[in-house]
Amino acid sequence: MSSSSSSISSKRNVEFQPENPCYCGLPSRVRTSRTKDNPGKKFRLCPNSMQFVTFFKNEGPKCKFWEWLEPETPENEVNSGKDKKESCNLTLKVSILENEISICKMKMEQENLVVRQEFEKLKWKLFTHKVVMIVLFLLFVFKK
Repeated sequence: MSSSSSSISSKRNVEFQPENPCYCGLPSRVRTSRTKDNPGKKFRLCPNSMQFVTFFKNEGPKCKFWEWLEPETPENEVNSGKDKKESCNLTLKVSILENEISICKMKMEQENLVVRQEFEKLKWKLFTHKVVMIVLFLLFVFKK
């Protein structure tokens, strides 16, 4: 763990990480560096570290736990580039699939309209056939 000078963000921006305790078992706190060398870089430290010990107490820091949250390495930078490219590719694929789904829905609606129109025609034919059958039946019955 390297130590580097970094300033502490205001208390309202404190992020606790109970799942990542420091050496003394307390939940570590996540802060953001405001230094010229590491602006915006996040780090974890113990609440008993030097940054949290008040200057009014004559005590030194009880715990010296401190670490960068995400160390910068060339490998991470390469991976983040690959991740961004992969993310863009996935976004493009999702857009294409959404477009294809929209086209399929539109085709289904058109086919549904055609089917409903054909069904209405068949219903009308059935009705006319029933009427013809009734008329023929009545003509047959009254001719006798």
